[in-house]
Amino acid sequence: MDVGKKKELYSLHSLLGFLAMGKTGGNPPVSAVLTDGQGNVLEKAHTKEFGGNHAERELFALFEKKHSLSPTRFEENPSPPSNLTDQTQTVKKPNPLPADSILSVSLEPCTHFGKTPPCRDLVLSYHPKELLIGWKDPNPLITSGDWSSYQEKTISVRLEPVLANTTLPFLQGFLKRMKTELPWVWIKSATSKEGNYASLDHRKERVSGEDTDLFLQMLRGKMDAVAVGPNTIYTDEPSLHYRITDSMIETAGHPKQITDLVPFFEAATNLLSSLFRWAKETVVVHQLEEEKYQPFRVFVLDPHRMPKESFWNKQRELTKRFGKKLCVFFLLTTHESSKSDELNLSNEIKTHIENLSSYSVVSLKKTDGSLFLETLGKLGINTLLCEAGSFFPKFLENDLTEEDCILEIRNTKKSIPNGIPFAYIEDPIVSEFRIGSHFLFLRKPKRRT
Repeated sequence: MDVGKKKELYSLHSLLGFLAMGKTGGNPPVSAVLTDGQGNVLEKAHTKEFGGNHAERELFALFEKKHSLSPTRFEENPSPPSNLTDQTQTVKKPNPLPADSILSVSLEPCTHFGKTPPCRDLVLSYHPKELLIGWKDPNPLITSGDWSSYQEKTISVRLEPVLANTTLPFLQGFLKRMKTELPWVWIKSATSKEGNYASLDHRKERVSGEDTDLFLQMLRGKMDAVAVGPNTIYTDEPSLHYRITDSMIETAGHPKQITDLVPFFEAATNLLSSLFRWAKETVVVHQLEEEKYQPFRVFVLDPHRMPKESFWNKQRELTKRFGKKLCVFFLLTTHESSKSDELNLSNEIKTHIENLSSYSVVSLKKTDGSLFLETLGKLGINTLLCEAGSFFPKFLENDLTEEDCILEIRNTKKSIPNGIPFAYIEDPIVSEFRIGSHFLFLRKPKRRT
């Protein structure tokens, strides 16, 4: 495979991973591409929405459909067996793949029975000449790194570093959750040219401009959950759902990466690069599948400042619209109990929550950032976007890891003099982008003491 074909292959994996991210639930957004030895694409696929096909199974299903093949690789022998005592004899169907075929997958094929049989067995039955893998699977249910079954079938297996780098942005959340049981956390805030996110009186006002709307909505659609704190809930009554309008498409700016040199495996920077690359190209797909890209809407409530009825009505309308209870509620309290019936909630609020969420309310003290993240991790949430004012920077200050990131969207045309500065304004910048009058700074959180 020449250099040009390799670039096309990695580009295709980037696109497939981007399309999968945000709609696979707790499953990893895996990409899979089948080529011949020269790099010509025979089939491509990505993991379907949660409960659907893994990438490999989807790829071979599409391949068989395209070539009018039977959907199974083995069948009972229709002719009488030569050995009359062998009533279970089977014959393998001719391999439809070219002799020099290469299967590349961003994540090691699974080896366990889940909602579908092991993808490893499916790969073995199709028998490509070579299997390229981006990442080993850290899932404890997987027998990772044991590739003897491939080798016994003369299938060459190797890890591919460039494929790993290309697909890390989409897999980072899953990889982190499998290793730490915590989601990959992004804290995002729009700031004025002074670096302030709000005025001193916390009045409701827009800080970012319209030329960033499409990209920030697309980022929301790539996340498994979006969270807000008590003051934002009360003041802004946010919907938190993922949406793209024609107006967003029309006013979208032209992103430019300012920083040239970033670490090779820098997932956050590469995710934004992929987003800016593919957002406009895939916007129609994302509009058509809007309901599949909806994140969990996570709300941290303050019992002394509960949201108004209009907030509950908005969330009820969204729940009806998408046909799923996607809200998750936490309650700030001094109580130790985490059971909703023991929390100090009115019957009216309890009814609202039961209509919007499939999960019990979990109580949190202001020092329970770790419990917050652990709870979301147990729900299978790989990626978490925290819409930041003052709450999350303080709440999670001791719980962020070096893999987590801060996204500041600074609008140089917006002035909030003598406002409230963004908590991470001095933290180190890893990479920088520009969209119109906005500078997007990706920062790494420093450890607070």
